[in-house]
Amino acid sequence: MADAASLQDAPLRWVLEDGLLTVTIDHPPVNALSHAVRTGLVDAVELVDRTPAIRAMILRSTGAIFIGGADIREFGGPRLDPQLNAVCDRLDACEKPIIAAMQGVALGGGFEVALASHYRVAAPTVEVAFPEVLLGLLPGAGGTQRAPRLCGAALALDLMLTGKRLRAPDALQAGLLDVIHEDPVAHARTWARALVEAGAPLPRARDGWALRDVAAQRVAVAAAAAQLPDDALYRPAREQILACVRAAVEQPYAAGAAVEAEAFLACLASPQREQLVRAFFAQREARKATPPPERN
Repeated sequence: MADAASLQDAPLRWVLEDGLLTVTIDHPPVNALSHAVRTGLVDAVELVDRTPAIRAMILRSTGAIFIGGADIREFGGPRLDPQLNAVCDRLDACEKPIIAAMQGVALGGGFEVALASHYRVAAPTVEVAFPEVLLGLLPGAGGTQRAPRLCGAALALDLMLTGKRLRAPDALQAGLLDVIHEDPVAHARTWARALVEAGAPLPRARDGWALRDVAAQRVAVAAAAAQLPDDALYRPAREQILACVRAAVEQPYAAGAAVEAEAFLACLASPQREQLVRAFFAQREARKATPPPERN
């Protein structure tokens, strides 16, 4: 277990003030969820739960991106614990309020971290997205289960099957965000104090009610399946995403999460995923090698 001082060794910074632990991810350039960041987040939650003086946690980050998803430098290497699904489950299970104070964009695993927090406060410019499908993957840290329970199967599938971004006002209306505020960190601190004083119960995305009309959600899943693009590279991941959201509709959270875990491993092992990742890195290197335009 980490103590407060050792958290400083991770790419995290923290401030404990008036019973609130503000944890800042500071991992440029995109605050990717590297092994060190994942470990630091788990350590922070453990610290919150075992320290009576800490009454709530604010999760924020530096820069223009809240959290940019997986660390691409870890692609192709060994999968190091804690895995992101375990990190998100630990955030979810925290016995004290965790508020994600979001700015910029929250991509993939970054969005999943926000969904695993108990509350989400976003700047007006925030955008959220699940771009995993573009690399032949799916949201594998509970995203296929938490998002539908907040916004319904139709929107969750639209986001996951396309990788499109959703602006903060639309995400708020859909139930994926709780509050939009110009200063999300300041608002999160004020809100956390109010929640603690009120002894408010902790809402968890896994308990969301957006899937309560099972018949309507089945129709949404069937409609998405009927309109699935016939693209050989992306189709395996899209079919797995459909299976995961179908499980969210039909099964309790734990069973759906097990379906997601198996589907994620299947995507990891697929040749389509390997091909898309190779193409991603090739394009990245090509951009680096392209000289800037000459100035007149």
